[in-house]
Amino acid sequence: MAMETVIPNNLWRWLAVAATLISALAIVGTYRVFSQTYDEPAHLASGIEYLSKGQYRYEAQHPPLARIMLALGPYARGVRTIGKINQFYEGQLLLGQGAEYRTRLALARLGELPFFILICLFTWLWGRRLLGEAGAALGVLFVATNPNLLAHAGLATTDIAPAAAMVAALYMYALWRQQPTTKRAIILGMMLGLAAVTKFSVIAFLGVALVGAELWFRLPTLRRPRSLGIIVLCTCVVVWSIYRFSFGPIGKTGVPVPAPEFFAGLAVFLSHGTGGHPAFLLGSHSMTGWWYYFPVAIAVKTPLPILVFALLGCMAVVKEMRADRSSESALLLIGIAGVLLIGMMTKVDIGIRHVLPLYPMLALVAARGVIELWREVSLARQARFGRAAVALLAASTVFITARAYPDFLPYFNPIAGDHPERVLVDSNLDWGQDLYRLATVVEKMHLDSVRVAYFGSADIRAAGVPNARRLHDHERAAGWVAASQTMLAGVWVDTSFAWLNRIQPVGRVGPSLLLYFVTPKQAMSGLPGVSGN
Repeated sequence: MAMETVIPNNLWRWLAVAATLISALAIVGTYRVFSQTYDEPAHLASGIEYLSKGQYRYEAQHPPLARIMLALGPYARGVRTIGKINQFYEGQLLLGQGAEYRTRLALARLGELPFFILICLFTWLWGRRLLGEAGAALGVLFVATNPNLLAHAGLATTDIAPAAAMVAALYMYALWRQQPTTKRAIILGMMLGLAAVTKFSVIAFLGVALVGAELWFRLPTLRRPRSLGIIVLCTCVVVWSIYRFSFGPIGKTGVPVPAPEFFAGLAVFLSHGTGGHPAFLLGSHSMTGWWYYFPVAIAVKTPLPILVFALLGCMAVVKEMRADRSSESALLLIGIAGVLLIGMMTKVDIGIRHVLPLYPMLALVAARGVIELWREVSLARQARFGRAAVALLAASTVFITARAYPDFLPYFNPIAGDHPERVLVDSNLDWGQDLYRLATVVEKMHLDSVRVAYFGSADIRAAGVPNARRLHDHERAAGWVAASQTMLAGVWVDTSFAWLNRIQPVGRVGPSLLLYFVTPKQAMSGLPGVSGN
C-alpha cells in the first residue's frame, strides 16, 4: 500500500507547509533565549560595513551574502558602521547594550530565516520530483526536525546559507541535466553564483559533487559547450555583482581582476582550511583535527530516527544506482559524499555547522528510507502494526525536536551518553549562548558578584549579566564562578581552568555553563571538594 493512498496528496502538502511554519516559529522563539554566539558580532560588523559604506574590508574569509542578509534588520533600525579596526569589537558596539542589544541581535538573526525556508522549499521540490508528495513532505519534516539546522538557522552567522545554496544548486543541476534549456542554464548559473558567495566551503562541496556527478552520469556537460558557457558566465556575473562590481589588484601581485575581495578571501580560506585550528574530540585536543571528526559529529548530533531511515534510504538508492546508472537519486548520495569528503580532508574541526549542507540531501534519503520500509512492512502479515511502527518512528522526530527546544545548538542524541561534553564542545555545545540565562540566575539568586570563564566574544555586562567580570586564564577566584564547557575542556586555554574540574559544580546554567561556589581554600589549592554556600 503506497503512503499516498493512506494520506491524500493535498494533506501531504499541508504537512510540509505546517512543518516549515512551525519550525520557523520555533527558530524565532529562540532569538531572545540566547545571547550572542562567538562569531555573530564579527559577521554583523562586516554586513553593516557593506550596507552603510559600500565596502567589504573587515574580513574576506567569508563571502558577503549571508552577512548582508543578517545586517538588513539592524541597518533598517539605524545601525551604521562606527569604524573600529577589530571586527569583533566593532560588532559589540553595533549591538549596543541591554534591551537594545537583545533587539538588534534578534533582528540580525531574523535575516537568516529566509535561508531555512529556502531549504524547506527546495527539499520539497526535489522530494516531490524524486519521491512524490509523501516523500517531499517527509523530506521537509526531516529538515524541520533536525536540531542542527534549526540551531544555525536561528543565529546571525554564515552557516545556514550554504545549506540552502547547495540543495538549490544541485536541484537546478538535476533539472538542467534532464533538459538543458537556456533558461535552466541561466538559473543554474545564478544558483551556483549565489552559492559561491554564501561560504567558500560550498565551492569545494559543490565542486566535488558536480565533478562526481559528471563522472557518474558520463560527462553530460562536455557535450553541451554552449550551455556550459552560459552557466559559467552567469555564475561569474552573480559573484561579481555581490561584490558590487569591484575591480582591483589581488594582494601584492598588482594584477587587476574583477571582485579582488573574492579571490583574497578564497586564499585566506584555503590557508585556514589547511593550517589547522584548536579542536576537541572524545577528550582529545588537536590543532590539525581528525579525519573521522565529522562522521562522529553526525553520528552523535543527528536524531536517531533520521539516521536509521537515512541508512535504509541509502541502501535503496545504491540498489537503484546499480540497476539504473541514470537515476537522479544518485545525485543525493554524491552530494552527501562531496560534503563529507571535503569535511574529512580539512583541518578545521570546530563544529558540525561546517557540514550542514549535507543535511537537506540526507533528509531526502531518509524520506526514501521511510517509503521503502513502508512498502516492506505493507507486504508483511501484520501490515497494520508495521505501518503504525514506521509512522511512529518518523513522527518521533517531532517529539525529539520539541523536547530539545529551545536548546537546538547543544542537542545530542543518546549515542553521546550523559556527558556529551566529553565527546564534542565548541559550537556543537557551547558557543557562548547562555549569558541571558546567567543573568537570570544572578538576579534570582541575588549574587553580589560572579566570575565568568566564558567562551565567547560578548561584552558580558552589555548582554545584561549584572555584577560579572571575566575570569582570566590561570586566575583562581573564590566565590561564585560560571565556567563554559569549552573552557573546562581546555580547547583554547590548555589547563588554565582545569582546577575547576576538581570542584563539584552546584548547578548548571543552560547546557553550556557550569556554576560553582569556590571556597578560599579551593581557590588557593584547587583541592577536590564539594562546593556550597
